[in-house]
Amino acid sequence: MVRRTQHVVPGAVIAKRQVMHWIEHDYELSAKLPEGIEQLHTALATFWAATHLSAETRMRFGTALAEVIANILQYAVVPGDPPIKLRLRCTPTILEAQIVDQGLSWTMPDTTIAMPEHWEERGRGLAIAQAILDKLQYRRFRNVNCWRLVLLHKTA
Repeated sequence: MVRRTQHVVPGAVIAKRQVMHWIEHDYELSAKLPEGIEQLHTALATFWAATHLSAETRMRFGTALAEVIANILQYAVVPGDPPIKLRLRCTPTILEAQIVDQGLSWTMPDTTIAMPEHWEERGRGLAIAQAILDKLQYRRFRNVNCWRLVLLHKTA
């Protein structure tokens, strides 16, 4: 559902801009599982419809983004927190997501995020995202978590 008003419905497109091969959409996702994940899938479907990216590029980026959002929903935010803000941007060479949440902070390792041992049931999400993406960045600014995911691509 596209919204162009000041009143935002969680999961809805709250801004949409397309300038010469540059597509940018802003979304808000619920801080609750499974609503936040369902809204992410809806947001991605809307965004992919506006792009000309290959199925492989969409799958790779979607997987990485879903892993990061799942981690935010499981470990950073709690139901009742403000919505997670998501900006998706596609240029002729870069696919980017910017995520902002007001959940708990996290310390990102300075080096590659290691995969857990094979018997571990958790801990693979961010390692998978980092392996897929060309850039995975995190920083805490005041009381806000800021994520940036970048995948280089060629438009199909």
